[in-house]
Amino acid sequence: MTGPLPRLVRRLPVWVQAQPLDCMFALLGILPGVASLVGLASSQALETLLPWWAVRLWAAILLVGCACWLAGASSVRERDGQLTATRLPAFLLGLHLLSLACLVYGVAIVALSGWGGLLAAYPLLVGAAGLYIRRVGLSRRGA
Repeated sequence: MTGPLPRLVRRLPVWVQAQPLDCMFALLGILPGVASLVGLASSQALETLLPWWAVRLWAAILLVGCACWLAGASSVRERDGQLTATRLPAFLLGLHLLSLACLVYGVAIVALSGWGGLLAAYPLLVGAAGLYIRRVGLSRRGA
């Protein structure tokens, strides 16, 4: 392929090229985390089921989890043909916090909406499982 976009992609850092979905998902959670933390956005499911402080705690967990995930992902370097994370504890903490945040939000949707909310909660619950599996896999390998 030729053109400006492939050239731009080749100029991205190795850690972005190697794990674009990690970067995308980590970035997707930062703005909602900030907006929820400062009260600019809210979730009816969380607001209905949790006390105000727990909703703020959830938002802080979302924000810190995304920031740690991004910090860990940005530490990935190529060494001897292998990708290695130099900030593995931050990476693992981010994955753990995000898994919890997704699980809490998904369960809140189902608890409030019943089985009718399962379709809306499905991406969150699948995300929680995927983040957990990724965290366990990275911690076992020592990335």
